[in-house]
Amino acid sequence: MNWSNSSRAASRLLPLLALALWLPGLALALWLPGLALAQSGGEKESSGGGGSSLGDLLNKVKDIKVPDSVSNLPNQLTELKNAYLETAQTVEDLRMEVSALREEVEALKSENAELRDAVGDKVATDSRSDLLKPVEMSATELVQAYRDDREGAAKQFNRRYLRVVGMIEGFETGTQEIVVILRSEADTRVRCHVKRDANFHAEVLASQDRVISRNDRSTLLTAGQPVAVIGTCEGMGLDLKLSNCRIEGVNARKTE
Repeated sequence: MNWSNSSRAASRLLPLLALALWLPGLALALWLPGLALAQSGGEKESSGGGGSSLGDLLNKVKDIKVPDSVSNLPNQLTELKNAYLETAQTVEDLRMEVSALREEVEALKSENAELRDAVGDKVATDSRSDLLKPVEMSATELVQAYRDDREGAAKQFNRRYLRVVGMIEGFETGTQEIVVILRSEADTRVRCHVKRDANFHAEVLASQDRVISRNDRSTLLTAGQPVAVIGTCEGMGLDLKLSNCRIEGVNARKTE
């Protein structure tokens, strides 16, 4: 809604106002000839019969009826005026509402701009590589954290991506995975579960405490070897468990 709508409303009312001003003149033009005719007839009767009087003439004038359309003109003009005032007030109210909405939109735009800036700063500070970077610690440090405060360590490390460095104590094998066991200075060990698939095409030689490649039978891991294992911490039971692990520096991908 804008001021052009108000102008169009006023332009529609102007013809009605002009008609209202023209109709009284028309009625008067129609009424005067009737009055003259009545006066002429009265003079003829007076001169002919001598029985008419001025009172009879006035009575005839009173009997002349003004059309209802003319008599209702004052009320129609009042209604037109009120309608125009109501339209003008409505236009003003709408203009104020539009102004308030514009201010709200500008405020929202400003808030969105601030949020975008804040998010941009956060993303710039915490890059994707930083967010995916695993927490690094030794097997002994990780075990000790759980022994000192199991609940606090669980909140800090459970379901987190860790890089744990330690010495291999031994291996266990299963149908779908190989477990690499890291020793710590405490009785608790870190059990690292590595899936046996095309990315880790290997097998355990338990009698020799080593893991070999199934491609060429070469040795990949041996007991007593220091390694860095990357995996997801699943918390501590009797031992501490890492799942979905991979061994840094070991390439055991299946070859054709």
